[in-house]
Amino acid sequence: KIKLIAVLFFNITRRYVDRIIMKINNKLFTLLLFVLLISCNEHIVDNLEDYKGGVCLTFDDAYVDQWYKLSNSLIENNIKATFFVTMINTLASSKLEKLQTLDSLGFEIGCHGYKHIDAVKYLESHTLNDYFYNEVLPALNIMDKSDLHPKSYSYPYGMNNDSLDNYLLNYFEILRDVTDEQRKPLEKEVEKIDEIFCKKGESKIVSSLGIDINFNINESKLRNALQRAKENKEILCVYAHCPVDSNAISYQIEIGYIKNFISLIKEYELNTYTFSELAK
Repeated sequence: KIKLIAVLFFNITRRYVDRIIMKINNKLFTLLLFVLLISCNEHIVDNLEDYKGGVCLTFDDAYVDQWYKLSNSLIENNIKATFFVTMINTLASSKLEKLQTLDSLGFEIGCHGYKHIDAVKYLESHTLNDYFYNEVLPALNIMDKSDLHPKSYSYPYGMNNDSLDNYLLNYFEILRDVTDEQRKPLEKEVEKIDEIFCKKGESKIVSSLGIDINFNINESKLRNALQRAKENKEILCVYAHCPVDSNAISYQIEIGYIKNFISLIKEYELNTYTFSELAK
């Protein structure tokens, strides 16, 4: 009788435990399925973002005070930007602190060389190693010590070649040059300059369009470029140098122009990207 009771108790207990485990497993399965669906949904949203056209706004040289002043307008309008700094060894500590602040605010700080050397001319009488150890590494060392860790490099004067590209991609995620179409009076319509448009992850070397006042890129040209970016779900890459309030001269850009550009970006419902985001 005792054995019979024990067997019955064991069977009842086992069935009860099995039911509990089944309920737990069902709840666990439901929870895991829910997490999976959320994850998939986020992945889908990310992919939709990837396939939406946009603009990559970049600035070159060492106009830190002017960039810092501009940053308020960029932040207010949720505009991403990348600042490629050169001759960082000449910057006062106050400017380094401003770069650190820009970095902490989500802007990208890229490398634009140590002495702003024309790489193509330099390589006529020097090696790739010479260029790296004289123009790139010293800048990286100072940036690293300043807690700035660049993922991208912008060629001074936009001068590069395939060998140098391959070399520097060992140290940077993505490289920026400039369109050759602007080395002479612009003949092509902006929207037909293919190399200034890209898609995320498409290339590790991206060309850009100069929009300083000397490049004469008016609103009509900007609209045509943004329209192509929207229709083709591409990213338009542009660069400028020194933002000023008014009376811009060569290699300067008026803040009013930038604000109008921002309005156009919103009008065409485009995203903005930091430069290193184009590599992903």
